[in-house]
Amino acid sequence: MAPQHPQLVGAEDCIKIVFPCETSRPGLRTFRDWQAKGFIPVHKIGRRTYFDPEQVRAALERRFRINPIEAH
Repeated sequence: MAPQHPQLVGAEDCIKIVFPCETSRPGLRTFRDWQAKGFIPVHKIGRRTYFDPEQVRAALERRFRINPIEAH
């Protein structure tokens, strides 16, 4: 079985894949801000930046997930 390679896409396509609901997805400016702050992983090839939607989703879940606290 061949190793699975990441799917690399541009920022706008990554936003659409990670946030399928158009009304609740963040804007490109917010996404680029997260990139600048190091919240999401980036693949640089020359001057271009690409994103693996699976890695981006996992990074956002780690950073922004709020775990519920059990009520006693």
